[in-house]
Amino acid sequence: MNNKIIALFAVIVIAVAGVSIVAFMSNGDDNDNDAYTVSLNGVEATESNVRDNSYLIKRNLIVCTNGEATGNVAEFLNYVTSADGQKIVGKEFISIDKMTDYKDPDKDGNTMIAISGSTTIMDTMTRIAEGYMAKYPYMKVSITGGGSGQGASNTINGVSDIGMCSRDLKASEAEKGLIPTIIGKDGVAVIVNGAGVKDLTIEQVAKIYDGTYTNWSQVGGVDKSIGVVCREDGSGTRECFEESVKASTPGWKMKSDVNSLSSTGAVIKMIGNTDGSIGYISIGQLVNL
Repeated sequence: MNNKIIALFAVIVIAVAGVSIVAFMSNGDDNDNDAYTVSLNGVEATESNVRDNSYLIKRNLIVCTNGEATGNVAEFLNYVTSADGQKIVGKEFISIDKMTDYKDPDKDGNTMIAISGSTTIMDTMTRIAEGYMAKYPYMKVSITGGGSGQGASNTINGVSDIGMCSRDLKASEAEKGLIPTIIGKDGVAVIVNGAGVKDLTIEQVAKIYDGTYTNWSQVGGVDKSIGVVCREDGSGTRECFEESVKASTPGWKMKSDVNSLSSTGAVIKMIGNTDGSIGYISIGQLVNL
């Protein structure tokens, strides 16, 4: 193969909306995933550590409606927060402590419910919707992604009946009438590939993401460049990560040349196939590593 072509495959710089995004060279095998989780400040990313608040990067998982939910939308939300719905939530995330009862939806009411938003909880919500429609065949529940910000926006604008957010509502969203319902909890795990470290401090993570540290040897790892991966703007996972880092490192700001990806699955694939990389995903998605 021509050397110029090889070089082209090695590093590709894509300009998107004026922002340079670096696509790191993969090991070429999509079936191998060498990503693993590192602990933060000596605390592992586990459900129990999120519950007792010892793990630093954590969040609420919510759905939202434009005003108080009524009719069949309200009953569907009651199903999500019931023992039946929470059994499904608990397979990937941390279920809520206080569960609700639900009634049969009204056949003469709104039998079509549109839901959009966070890709983190989209699969779980899809399984809940499938269970609901199997129980009530006259109900039709559609699920689409787009990120937490999109879910909130769609609900404000009436495009969706319910928005999925893997974060708490912003003040600006609440001011426009959105009302949240907590459906579970989650943490955000830091994952790496070929780093030579098992634990990082939150301050070290901050310095990796602001560009202060560019080699794993600077944090006790191997002599290898660090490839930094994040989620896209509007992602609830990204907002949880950034707010948690800022809380521990005042004034922190992520550098601009981070490889930004649009889904949890894309982050897992990138880190798993890219030696020397670092990223972050929902604790509930660690089963997919």
